[in-house]
Formats: sequence, C-alpha cells, structure tokens
Amino acid sequence: MKKKTKFLNLLTKNKFLLFIVLPLSLFSLDVKKSSDSPGSETTPSRVETNKAPLDLDDSAEGLKDVERSGLDSASKKKAKKHSLTPEQLKKKKEVIEKVLKYGSNKERKEAMRELSHFSTEGLEELVKIVSDTLANDTDNGIKVSCLRTLAELEVKTESKNIIEAVKNKSDDVKDAAIHAIQKLKVEEASEELGSFLKSQDFTKSSTLVSSTINTLAELESGKNSSEFLENKFRDKTTSLDLRSSIALYFGKIKDNKAESALLDVSTDDSEDVTLRSYSVNSLGKMHSPRAVTELRAMLAKINESKSKTDIKKYSGLKLYVISALILLGDKDILKDLIVYAKDDDPAVRLRAIKQLGEVPDPNVIELVEYKAQRDPNRKVQELAKKIIEEWKQKGVTDSKGQIKNSTTNPDSSSQQPIVEKKENLVLPANR
Repeated sequence: MKKKTKFLNLLTKNKFLLFIVLPLSLFSLDVKKSSDSPGSETTPSRVETNKAPLDLDDSAEGLKDVERSGLDSASKKKAKKHSLTPEQLKKKKEVIEKVLKYGSNKERKEAMRELSHFSTEGLEELVKIVSDTLANDTDNGIKVSCLRTLAELEVKTESKNIIEAVKNKSDDVKDAAIHAIQKLKVEEASEELGSFLKSQDFTKSSTLVSSTINTLAELESGKNSSEFLENKFRDKTTSLDLRSSIALYFGKIKDNKAESALLDVSTDDSEDVTLRSYSVNSLGKMHSPRAVTELRAMLAKINESKSKTDIKKYSGLKLYVISALILLGDKDILKDLIVYAKDDDPAVRLRAIKQLGEVPDPNVIELVEYKAQRDPNRKVQELAKKIIEEWKQKGVTDSKGQIKNSTTNPDSSSQQPIVEKKENLVLPANR
C-alpha cells in the first residue's frame, strides 16, 4: 500500500513538472520556427555563413513570392508559371536580380532554377546576368548551372559564352556546354567542337568525346568534321565506343563519302558485331545504293550458317541487315523479318516487331495487330500496341489494318531511325 502511494505521489510530481516544462519547450520551438520563417531578419543560411542579410529594401513580399514559387528542385518540377500583377512581377525580378548578383552559390543556383517559371517579360535582363556569370565566375558548379539554365530557357543570344565554355579545363563544364550546344543547335559551335575532338585521345573510351560526336551529328555544320572522323573510324586503335559513335554520326549526317568506310566495317567478320550493326544501320539511313548488293550477300552468308553459336551471334546483325535492306527499298526481304516476328524467343520477336513498325505494309499491319492482342509476352504486346497507335496518329492504318493516306513504301524521311542510341544494342562487357 505504501509503495502504491509513493508511486502515485511520484507520478503527480512528474505531471506537474511536465506541465511547467512543456509550454517552455513549445515556446522555444515557436521562437525558432518564427526566426526561420521567410522574410525574417535571420535565416539559417545567414547564421551558418555569418554574413549580413542582403539589402532588399522593401522587396520582402517579392522574396516571399520567390520562395513560395519553389526554389527547391522538388517543388520546381510541380510549379507552373505564375500569374503575377505587374507590381509583383517587378518586385520578384528585383529580388532574383540581386540574388543572381550577390547571393551565395547555393542561392544563385536556386534563383537560376526559378527562371524557368519566370514570365518572359523582363527575362532578357536576367538571362544577361546568367550569361555574364558564365563568362566571369570562377566556380565550375556555377558555370554548369548557368549553362543548364541557358539551355533550358532556349537562349540562343548568348552562344558566344556557351561556345567559350567548351575550352574550360573542367570536364563537367565542357559536358554542360556541349549539351547546351546540342539542345540550342548552335551551328557556329562546330568549329570549336571539331578543334576539341582533334586534341583528344581516341584510343580511350570517353563519354565527353562521344557526346561531342553526337552533338556534331545534330548540327548542319557538323559535316565539316566528317573527314577527320572517317579517319578515326577506319583506325582500329580507336576505341570501340568511339567508333560506334562515329558510325551513328555518319548515319545522321548522311554523308555518302563515308560509304566505303561503313561497307568495309560491315562486311569484315573480324570486326565487332555491334559495330557492324551500327554501320549497317547507317548505310540504310543514308540510302547507300552500293550497299544493297553487299548486304544481300551478307544476309545470305548468315542464313547459310549451321553453327548454333554463329546463329546466335549474328541474329542481331541479321535483323539490322534486313531492316537496312527495307530502308533501301528491298521489299522482298520482308518475309525474313516476318519469320523473326514468329520466333519462340520473345527477345527476337520484340526486335522484329520494332523494326516491322517501320514498314506499314498490309501484311505487316495485320501481323502487328495480332501481336498486340495475342502475343504471350507482355513487352511484345505493349510494343505492338504502341506501334499501332503511332500508325493511327499518322493516318497509316485504320482498325481493320488497311493503309490510309499512305503507300506501302512510305517516304523514308518520315521514318524514325532504327538505331538512335547505343543502348538499343548491348555492347560487349570488355569495351
């Protein structure tokens, strides 16, 4: 009984202490919360850096607008362009301008992300600040953010500073500049990109060099590097990755001067099978008349093989040879691709259906519709359904599988490339 009374007394005492302490702790939390709130005199970042707050005059409301709109990357993705009054827009612009000029690196990066949601009115002045920062700032992280911002905003007026960034010593800055050039289609950058390539070691794999080659392929003026890249393509000491990128480059720029180099690689049994596939694909895309005879002979040789190892090894190459011949107008080859679409291996069917999607022949349409409804593999079904929807959007077929507003041999210029990315084929692990 005494123990029970003692316990109750202790419990009562603790409750009393809790009653006193709890409000105090809540008060301290509330103080901390209010001190960290937007527009307060002291923010966490200013405490950490021990710097005086920026003099924003009467722009506290504008600063709140910036913060509410979501400077953090998560909210940025969900945010939409704001409908602001002219006065709010003016205040917001003043705040962002000062942050871009005087803020910490983190604050400036956040402000640059905010520009993608900013009204086009007054954006030109802010973009100029970003471009000047790209040219003059010494922090590579800031330079990368500037390049990404200019690319995202699709600003072509500051191409000079973007091209100059290719000369930067940092690979990260170079990479961001090259991607900006590709997205903005900065034609005048081809000379600088060509010079950069000539200074590189092509015997080693390099994502940066591959990106540069791919960017040149997207520029009309990128053809100027064709002769140099052809020599590197023929050189077997060039890494497999870079030779593959060059093969795709020739298919995109459709330079018939590279026809012989691509044919030599395509028909050479000692070359990597994936590289041969890229070369074959590019020959098809450039509509090489010389390639038809060579590709037919290659296909016949593959078909004559009795070795299970060789059949498996060259199955992918065979599909791309067939596809290239289709692009070159050889419709008789369709029967081989249709056979592959009925193969027991779902991976083979998947690749065959993908390439049949380039050929809206009545027989092909009916086969693809069947695969969309009845194929036992879910991925094959989904791909077939996607192809049918694309055909319908282009007016190629109706629900009965008949061709509409198109011929059985569509203009190849409207076709999607069979191989656009190296991921479509699996390169050997020892690359």
